Amino acid sequence: MSLVELASVSLRYGRLLALDGVSFRLQAGETLGLLGENGAGKTTCLRILAGLLLPTAGQVRFAGTPLYPHPQRLARRIGFMPTGLPPDERACETLDFRARLCGLAGRARVAEVERLIDLCQAGDFARRPNGALSTGMRQRVALAWALCGNPDLILLDEPSFGLDPRQQLTLRGIISDAARTSAVIVSSHGLDELARVADRFLVLHHGRVRHDGPAQGSLLDFFLELTARNEDQTAQEAKAPEEPAKAPEDPTEKSEDAP
Repeated sequence: MSLVELASVSLRYGRLLALDGVSFRLQAGETLGLLGENGAGKTTCLRILAGLLLPTAGQVRFAGTPLYPHPQRLARRIGFMPTGLPPDERACETLDFRARLCGLAGRARVAEVERLIDLCQAGDFARRPNGALSTGMRQRVALAWALCGNPDLILLDEPSFGLDPRQQLTLRGIISDAARTSAVIVSSHGLDELARVADRFLVLHHGRVRHDGPAQGSLLDFFLELTARNEDQTAQEAKAPEEPAKAPEDPTEKSEDAP
C-alpha cells in the first residue's frame, strides 16, 4: 500500500483551475522532487497534502485513509514547512508549540525541541524573536517545524531558500536521513540541489502532471525541454478551432417524405 495517493485531484479558485486531475503515489522511504514554473500548482499541491486546502474534486489518501474531510486526524503524521512564523515569538517557543501539537509533553517535549535546534543548527539564535531572524535562519526554524515528531510525510517548499552553501549541504543530509523512514516531497527551483536528493521527479505544468519518473540526463535540460514542449502543446490546443455548433432542428419543418 502506498503511503500517499492522489487520484484525479483538482482544485479551482473561482475561474482558475490551479490543479487539473493530478494523480500520483508515494511510498515511505521515497523522495519526490516537485518541479514546475511559477503558477504551475506546486504549492497548491503541497497545501492539499498538508490538509490545508480541500480539493474541488478527486481523492487524497494517506496510508489508505481518506485525508479529507477530517485532515486534523492525521495532522501529527504530516510535517509541512510554514510560510510564516510569529514575529514576536522566540524560535525556541515556536518549536515548543509545535512539539505540543505533536502530542509531546514533559521531558520528551524538551528533548525534541533540543534535537530540532541541534539538527537544524539553530542554537545561536533559538532565543531570538522570529522577526529578528535572517531569511536563512527563519528557513531553518520552519524546517525544524516540519521535522518535529518524525512525521511519516514531510513536505518541503523551497527549503534551501536563503541558505548558504554549507547550510545547503547540511540540508541535503537532513533530507537524506529523513527519507530513510519517511516519504519526502521537496518543491524547489534549485534543480541542481533537487537532483541530489530526489529519487524521482513530478513535473507540473498549468496544473497538470506532465512527467512522473526519473529525469533523462541533466535535470535542468530535461525540465526546460519538457516545459517548452508542453507550452507549445498548450498553445496549439488554444488555437485549435472549435467545431461549429449545429443549428437546432426546427420541429415545425417536415421532410419531403413526410405525409
